[in-house]
Amino acid sequence: MANEVHLLVAIRQNEDGYINRKGDVIIARNPEGLWGNIEARTHQIVSWPGENPTELESGARDIILAIINKKNSWGEPNSRVDFPFCEVVNEYVEGDLGERLKDSDGNDITRTSMTNRSVVHFNFENLDEQSLENILNPDVLSPIMPCDAISFEIDERGIDKRKAEDRGLKLHRENTESNPVLHADTALRRDQTTDIAEFMSRVVTPIKSWDTQ
Repeated sequence: MANEVHLLVAIRQNEDGYINRKGDVIIARNPEGLWGNIEARTHQIVSWPGENPTELESGARDIILAIINKKNSWGEPNSRVDFPFCEVVNEYVEGDLGERLKDSDGNDITRTSMTNRSVVHFNFENLDEQSLENILNPDVLSPIMPCDAISFEIDERGIDKRKAEDRGLKLHRENTESNPVLHADTALRRDQTTDIAEFMSRVVTPIKSWDTQ
């Protein structure tokens, strides 16, 4: 399908069980992009979006392709977009009493943190047994799979999948729910963290490490 992208999808749950989860999208490349042998065998490559993409899916795809194509024009080899569907928040850092922590100049300490590695989540459990076995077997290179063959969901905005102790605000650290919605009004996705107009206007000189000749 024209204007599709290929997604590298995690097929195993990270041991910490928090922000890194099975079904997350890790990397996006255009269909001509190359994947490492181990990379492709320990993940699943999915073509996306499907035959009848929603407006949201089409917009996300267009942003990913715009970034990749611009990187290609700079001479970057095998261009990619890391964590294309992540959410981040800009937050204050509070102490155990709820006070805002200060830096050496007396300014409030803030940080930008990833709260959801991928709001797009694929589920391979609906596949037939042989297909699922091929995906999970690191000795078998599973073929690229169309997303229409797999069930997937899109998270609501603002879920915080970090460990409670990693959150900036005291109130958020005290929340013991699993994957609570803490940033519904403040979570930022790719269309908000990447100023596409500014990104497309950049002039970048290829660096020596890009020279493959």
